[in-house]
Amino acid sequence: MKVNKLKSFLSFIGLLGMIGVIIIVTTNSTKIYHPVSEETQTEWKNLKVLPKNITKDSLHFVMKTFSSSLGVDCAFCHTAQKDDPKKLDFASDTKLTKEIARGMLQMTNEINSKYFLPHAPDPKPKQITSVYCITCHRGNSNPEKYLQDVSKMIPILMPIKKEGMK
Repeated sequence: MKVNKLKSFLSFIGLLGMIGVIIIVTTNSTKIYHPVSEETQTEWKNLKVLPKNITKDSLHFVMKTFSSSLGVDCAFCHTAQKDDPKKLDFASDTKLTKEIARGMLQMTNEINSKYFLPHAPDPKPKQITSVYCITCHRGNSNPEKYLQDVSKMIPILMPIKKEGMK
């Protein structure tokens, strides 16, 4: 019995750790990356939302975070190279999912800067510190199934109107 509780507790702590890493990576993504010196900096092609001076390690970490948050692999957003279909053409914009990902990143940055960062270091509400990909996606590329029941919760969150009130 104690072993099962310990395993559950350790699993919970591990999950919290993973969430913490995702939070750190995706929070205000345009401001948390620190460029390295010019001699070790990689020049990226076609970065439109992420900082152009992002390090290789930071970019790979962000991409892996996106992959795990949506439960997809790199080919979900990136198309194959024409001359070598076994390799991906990361600069190409031929897949709509890549443009959607950019829009989603801009959306989360705007939400965080408007609703959470103004309250830092005391974010409101207390249980949420920022919005991230995983907040909605929960490992699904299209979180529609997960989110379809949210509308059923909205009346609970809205104040009840009394008869005759406008």
